[in-house]
Amino acid sequence: MHYTKESILTLAGMRARATQLYTIIIWLHVLAVAFVALNARNPWVGPVAFLAVVAVLATICARTMKDGIALRSIIAIAITLGPIAFVYAGRGDLSGISGHGNWQIDYHMYFFAVFAMLVGYVDWRPIVISAGLTAVHHLLFDLFVPSAVFPEEGLDRVALHAICVVAECGVLIWITNTVAALFARIDEVMNYTTKATAEAIADEIAEKAALQAQLDELRTAVAAR
Repeated sequence: MHYTKESILTLAGMRARATQLYTIIIWLHVLAVAFVALNARNPWVGPVAFLAVVAVLATICARTMKDGIALRSIIAIAITLGPIAFVYAGRGDLSGISGHGNWQIDYHMYFFAVFAMLVGYVDWRPIVISAGLTAVHHLLFDLFVPSAVFPEEGLDRVALHAICVVAECGVLIWITNTVAALFARIDEVMNYTTKATAEAIADEIAEKAALQAQLDELRTAVAAR
């Protein structure tokens, strides 16, 4: 799809462009997770294959589905699976070599970047879906693979991250709702302006037709004399 400056400035155009950009980012996650795993000296084939499948499915959905909450939700899940894979691939419990898995906790920062990126959809629901998936991931990993979340297990650390997620997402949701309301207001003004312009043009045409009819009557009367 070709995007013009005018189309991107519409809500539909902005969302379509966002989907295109997110799909590219999802493919970049495939390369990134390979680097993360190799840096931690962990197996890389599994995480790479997983995110490659995610990228293929996301691309198919982006190209075949119309924009809507279904597509936005799928893309939100796909892009959130990136940092989940980073955290898993970068864990330090498999390397057996001190120092190579010590970036594992830093990969969690990318979750917050994903939440912020999803503002591009101007829809609070993908943000909530991403945050919910992040929360489930943290909880399950803390229960079954504690070292894949934090170097030291503990629900208190998970709770602290949850508070940070709620704080960020709360502001992001407020921003998306405000921008969505602005787009809706702009649409109302444009529709009103378009309707008013159309009515003015119609009135002008009718007035000209009436004047032309009067002129024709005068010409007919003059010719009759």
